[in-house]
Amino acid sequence: MPNKTIIFEDKSVLVVSKPRGLLTVAAKGNKQKNLLDELKGKYVEERIRLRPVNRIDRDTSGLVIFAKTKEAFENIMKKQRLDKIEKTYLAIVTGILKKKEGDIKIPLPSRENPKVKIPAKTQYTVLREFRIVKASLIEARITSGKFHQIRKHFRILDHALLMDRDYMERGEYVKYQKIVPYRHFFLHSAEMDFTHPITGKKMHFRAELPEEFAEALKILK
Repeated sequence: MPNKTIIFEDKSVLVVSKPRGLLTVAAKGNKQKNLLDELKGKYVEERIRLRPVNRIDRDTSGLVIFAKTKEAFENIMKKQRLDKIEKTYLAIVTGILKKKEGDIKIPLPSRENPKVKIPAKTQYTVLREFRIVKASLIEARITSGKFHQIRKHFRILDHALLMDRDYMERGEYVKYQKIVPYRHFFLHSAEMDFTHPITGKKMHFRAELPEEFAEALKILK
C-alpha cells in the first residue's frame, strides 16, 4: 500500500493524500488501521488534536483535510454553510455515457435515516472513452459529499463505477473480472478548492493519480 502524502501543512490546517485501502477515521467496531490514527501520533507531543474536515471511503484515494486547532475547525464548519468546499474526483465507470457532460440532481437517502431524502448534485464530464471494453474515465465535481454520492449517482444512471462490488450488477461484475485484474473500484479525490479558515485565502490542492489507477487506465486502453 502506498504511503500517505502530506500535500500542505501550516499551524491551522493539514492536507493529506490518502491511499486507497485505508479508512479516514476509525469506524465503530472496526479495528482496522485508519489515516487519523496514523497521523495523530506525530502531534502528541505538541498536544495538537487533529479534526477531520472531510472523509472519503476506504477504497477511495485522494485529498483529506484536517483542522489542527479548534478555532480552525469551527471556522471551517461555519464557512462551509456559505462557501462550500469544491471537490473534483476522477472515476472509472462502466459503459459509454450518451451525454458527455451534465448534472445529476437526484436526492439520496440520509445515512442516519434512509427514509429521508437529501438533495445531492454531481456535475460530470467524460474525459476519455474506452469503447472496446465499454468503460469511461469521468471527472465529477461536488460540494455536498453525501454518503457514496458519486457511486450512487452513477449507479442510478446505469454506469456504476468499474469493479464496484456494491453497486454493479453481478453479471456485469463477472464480465469485467476477465478484463480488469483488480477487485475494487477506482475513485480519486484529485482536486479541492478551499478557503483557509484563519487567513481567508483561497487555496487549491491537488493529489497525483495513484499508480494503480494509472495502470488500470493503461489496461483499459
